[in-house]
Amino acid sequence: MNKKLKILLIALAAVIVLVVGAIIIAAVARSGQDVPAESETPAPETAEPSAGNTVTPASTPTPEHVNTISSTLAVGGDIVMHTGLNAEAQTADGYDYTPIFGILGQYISGADYAVCSLVTTLSGSGPYTAYPLFKSPASLASSIAGVGFDLVNTGTSHAVDSYKDGIDATLGALESAGLSHVGTYSSEEARAAGNYTVADVGGVSVAFLSYTCDTNDIPVAGFEYAVSICTADYLGDGLDVDYELMQSDLAAARETADIVFVFMSWGDEFATQPNTQQQEIADFLFENGADIIIGGKCRVPQPMELREVIDSSGERRTGFICYSLGNFLSCQNDAYTDISSILNIQLMKDTDTGEAWIEDVSYRPIFMADLYDYDINDYGWHYRMVDLHSALDSYESGEPWNFITNEVYADMAAGLDALYEFYGAPELDFAYDGGEEAA
Repeated sequence: MNKKLKILLIALAAVIVLVVGAIIIAAVARSGQDVPAESETPAPETAEPSAGNTVTPASTPTPEHVNTISSTLAVGGDIVMHTGLNAEAQTADGYDYTPIFGILGQYISGADYAVCSLVTTLSGSGPYTAYPLFKSPASLASSIAGVGFDLVNTGTSHAVDSYKDGIDATLGALESAGLSHVGTYSSEEARAAGNYTVADVGGVSVAFLSYTCDTNDIPVAGFEYAVSICTADYLGDGLDVDYELMQSDLAAARETADIVFVFMSWGDEFATQPNTQQQEIADFLFENGADIIIGGKCRVPQPMELREVIDSSGERRTGFICYSLGNFLSCQNDAYTDISSILNIQLMKDTDTGEAWIEDVSYRPIFMADLYDYDINDYGWHYRMVDLHSALDSYESGEPWNFITNEVYADMAAGLDALYEFYGAPELDFAYDGGEEAA
């Protein structure tokens, strides 16, 4: 063998050794093992586990909703202003309705946000009237704000009792009192800006919408924009529902806020069960983005429920509806018009994901004490809203509040039973859901 060939073979062998070594190193690296240094002793091989003794690493579950905020939304029913309430509130300087609300202000102001519905128009000058055309002192707005309400629904069946001027005066009075509002509008521009109002409820954004099915037989020709009407035949039967309007509003609100809340003025007066139209509208609202639906106009309580909602996209969530809370502030003496409740809706939001939901709902039963009904004239007042449980407890303890006679007690006890029957959800009563802490 000549010298040149010998050198070539030696070089070729060296290259082969290097290539094989590189392949081995790469294979070991891919296996996740360290390549031992030349001076190290390789670790002993570990026996493979048997097929019947396989070890599965324990997984650490990711906790859901680690970073959350909680807020409370208080909801009152219809403020229906009959003449008796105006007479009760009149003072030497004007009108003050605050005493009529009694001790209930503490349950309203204690929430992060509180809302109610106004079944009257407001004005700075009289004469003040009740049914069929409601007109009340503008100072009512200050009393509503004074007891803790933050937003007022004005989109009720009596929104135009004083026509367009009445709408403007009402909104002006509410704004002067620092109250937000939804349901009526002073201009086309205000309506075009969005048929809803968004509020910060303790860190959870809530879009409030409002619709009425009628306007007390008063036409809105020339100012159609001023009232959120959801029926084309609002001067008739009110059965031709404008679902396209509501669907568009709901979609816009859904994009804007965490929770969508809808006020509805609907149904049959003095009916304790919802009619078919109420049920159909409610289903539509839930399917198209509503989380909370609160009904009014019926003047008496109707059922409430928490339900699983499946919207049009297939998403599941918890929805809440009360077809009618009933009267809040009122002096009607028809059956069941003196019982209602303050709702307490607990909202939650995951600050990491932005997801928001209804965590819990409870209600505080209330009773409008009307001493005229009992021919009691000893206390300098005739109308007071009372916490039903506290009033009944005072009687049952043997130390009744001064106005609670046997007859008054019997009516209040019957009223609580009726609330359970009509609401259909006594388990939501704060007394059954944690007592005072739940209110």
